[in-house]
Amino acid sequence: MENVKAIATFQQIGEEVYRTNTYIQFGTSNQSLGAAVMLNPGSAKLNGEVRRKLIHTGSHTDEVSLDRTMKQLVKFMKATHSKLNGRLYIYNLFYVKNTISKEAIELFESLKSTGNYPTITRPSLNEIQSHPWILIGWGVEKGKNSGFYELEKKKWLELIKESGIPYFGVLSKDNDYYHPNPKGPANIERLQQLIQAFKLEIEPNIIRN
Repeated sequence: MENVKAIATFQQIGEEVYRTNTYIQFGTSNQSLGAAVMLNPGSAKLNGEVRRKLIHTGSHTDEVSLDRTMKQLVKFMKATHSKLNGRLYIYNLFYVKNTISKEAIELFESLKSTGNYPTITRPSLNEIQSHPWILIGWGVEKGKNSGFYELEKKKWLELIKESGIPYFGVLSKDNDYYHPNPKGPANIERLQQLIQAFKLEIEPNIIRN
């Protein structure tokens, strides 16, 4: 996508790869345009020189290909902003890579319960308050043993509410937030739902401020 790129930091810790410090860059400004909180890095791929540097140093920051979810977020941003020059920051409940949500939750639970999940802290209150709004889209997956996962959702919601920053998402009947990029026919519908939610819940706050 023209004038759009994604930047991320990858870390190799034990057998697992973690992706942190991710943002989508529009134009050249480092100003925050907003932030999204999702489940985990899914299909981010490590190829060529990036993969070699990660193996050699254990950590590497570089431009990465836009994955399906990032492309959906770019479409959302273009539909809701007349001018785009800045960054959309991407946070996750946890940062270990896995493309299948249920398996990702199980992996996170296993790493946490065995003490093998690295110390990756949630952003500070000041950092959250640097964003004009937050999109919540961590999905509605449930697991039999998901105590750490549910605790992360709780802590994130507490942080967002404490920040006073306007937030939105598409809520399920169980009062959880759908992922912004589902597979299949629901994909286009979800994009429209997010655009509508933004115009109803976020734009009035931005105009007032």
